[in-house]
Formats: sequence, C-alpha cells, structure tokens
Amino acid sequence: MIQVDFLFLVEHEDREMSSVKRLKSELEMKGCSCIILSTEFHAHLFNQFNARNIVFPYAIDDATWPIRAFKRQKFKKCNFISLNWEQLLSKSNQDFKKPKSRFIQEHFYHLAWEDNFKEFLKDSGSKSDNIRVIGNPLHELLMEDLYNSSLYDGKLRAEFGIEKSSELYFFPMNYGWAFFSDDKIKAKIAMGYDSEVAYEYRDYALRCLNAFTYFITKLCALYPKSTFVVRPHPSISVEQYVEKFTVNGLTIPVNMVLTKRYTIKEWIAISQVVGSSWSTSVWDAQKVGKKGFLFTPFERPDWLDTFWNKLVINISEPEDFEMVLNSEGGDVSDVGKITLSISSWLYDIHSSHLYEKEIKSDIYSEIINFSYRARAKFRVFSMNRLNGMGVGKGLQRDYFFPVE
Repeated sequence: MIQVDFLFLVEHEDREMSSVKRLKSELEMKGCSCIILSTEFHAHLFNQFNARNIVFPYAIDDATWPIRAFKRQKFKKCNFISLNWEQLLSKSNQDFKKPKSRFIQEHFYHLAWEDNFKEFLKDSGSKSDNIRVIGNPLHELLMEDLYNSSLYDGKLRAEFGIEKSSELYFFPMNYGWAFFSDDKIKAKIAMGYDSEVAYEYRDYALRCLNAFTYFITKLCALYPKSTFVVRPHPSISVEQYVEKFTVNGLTIPVNMVLTKRYTIKEWIAISQVVGSSWSTSVWDAQKVGKKGFLFTPFERPDWLDTFWNKLVINISEPEDFEMVLNSEGGDVSDVGKITLSISSWLYDIHSSHLYEKEIKSDIYSEIINFSYRARAKFRVFSMNRLNGMGVGKGLQRDYFFPVE
C-alpha cells in the first residue's frame, strides 16, 4: 500500500490536467505527496494507494462512478473533495448534476468559482461550511497562455501550415449529444436525466450540428484568407466530424483545421475570436478579453439556457460574423493567484482533523467495481499495445500515464 497525501482524479486530460498539475506542484512545495490518476484508465490502481485526501473532478451520486469505487471501509477516514469542473450549468444540467446523495451532501468539500454555484450547492443540501468560493483556475492559466501567445502562435502555425498573415478563429464545438446512441441516452436517464429533455437534447444538438457544417463551410468561403480551427467535443473524434461533413455532401474547406491537438487554452490564446455552440470556452475567453459568440441557428430551448448565454453575441448566419469581428472583446477579469488559493484551501483540509465516515459496501457494488477495474486494465493494455483497439476515439484523448 502506497501512502500519499493527495490522490487527484482527472476525467478529461485536456480540461483539467494543467490546473491539477499546478495544484500538485504547490502542495508538494508544502511537503505533501501527490498522485494523479485517470477516472477511466486507472481504476485498477485506486486500491494501491492509501490517500488522506481524494480529489474528484465532480461529485453527483456516490452510487455512480468514480465515487462508488471509494465507498469502501479502507477509505472511511479520507477527506473527499470535489473541484467541480462543470459549474456554468444549463437548467437541465442543474438538476442532473446537483449532489444527490446524503454522503456527498454531508462529507464532501466543494470548490466554487462564484457565489451562485455555492448557493446551488447549498440548495442541493451541501453544507455551507464545506464550500469555498475561490475562482476558476482555468482563467488564471488562460491569462498566462495569453502572455506566452507568441510562442504558441509560431509553433501551431508551423505545425498546421497556417500562414503568418492569416487571422485565426477558434471554434470548440459542444455537440457531444448529437452522437449519442439510444443506449447512451437510456443510461443518462437511468442516472437521473429528464427523459423528455434527453431525447430532445439529442435532436436539437443534431440539428445544430448539421446546420454548423453548412455554416462553417460558407464562412470559410467568405473569409478565404482566414483560418478556422474547429475542435470537436472531448468525447467525439475528428473522424466522426469528417463523416458528418461527408454525409451532408460537404468537403472540408481548405482553410478549416479540424483537430483535437493542443489544449483549448493554447488555441484561445492565439485566436482573435472564439465561437461555439454552447461551450463555456466562449465565456472563459471573454473573461480574458477575447471576442466571442455562440452559433444559435435555432431558438435555444429553455432547459439549455444559462445566465451567460445572453451576455455574449448569438449569430445564426455566416454573414453575421462581421458583427462579431466589429465587437469589443470582453472585460478582463481580475484572476489573481487562484491556483495558489485553491492549494492553500486543500492544504487546510489536509491539516484538519480526520473523522470516520459511515460507509457501507455491498456485493453488487463490489462486482461492478471489479468489472470497472478489469475494463481499465484492458484499456491501458490496448492503448499501449493495440493502438487503442476497443477504446472509443473520444475516450482515447483522455489517456495519460499516472503522474507521480
């Protein structure tokens, strides 16, 4: 059994790893030992560590993965912490992603970026004293990438053959639901998602995705000297997007780059405009002074709406892009030393008195956990030896070696 102070779990490498590595470094400077593991690829390694603090990417229901893996007696004295990487929630996601179990409501510590998310957690039953409002660490890292944008600019342009004089526009698209199978939707419903909204969500996302393929094709034609970088949702592969263009009888424009390489932060740093379907990357970009917009070809359903959707430009036609170019960038927020503040909060939790939690495990959960460990072991073997055979293309993006 390996003793560690902090066991960090990462769901999406691209979204979380930079911040988690920074937290790891800050805590190590305070004398703490840390390990970073993947929720999807390292389940077979969880039991090798005896951690004082387990830091999750989210906390919804202790009956589901990955929290279920730690509902065992050996972890009953651990601190459970959630960094809550998704906080700008639509109305439909608020009900789906609120803490649902008493175990999470009573025993989890939560990071909140703003007061409204703290209120959301409190309304969901979480203890006020266990919630700390600090800020979004991604904004701090984004500002740092902006300061180094000249380095990224040269590197990315050289790799993708983009002319130095070409304006760059970045579109991280959030159409994951458009690719959901019936089985995937049924699984979402089983986890608590509204059944009517779930199917409507897929239909709406698919309609918008189809409209986007025509939108971006025409936009590229209107601005032939500019470069449009389109990035699929983390769970969706580049190949799936290519197929969607093909099915719609379209060819990928020569001045469009379809890629998942490099981080969203790096692309935002070197782009003049950031646009999306409903990705929070647009809001993040505006927080650091970038121009942004949402592509809204059809009226956005009430259940998909968020407070910030109406605070950015919404367009539906390629000709509307001129309005975005002529707009002013967002006001730069004071991000300060957010990561340092989060690490100090984590260290305070680490230094607090541990208490024993009542944890009950059952045979069914143990069997499911065993199957998840076996699946993770196969995934690692496949990624290392079989070129990812049997592992979804979107999921492959989240593979990484344990970070010690």
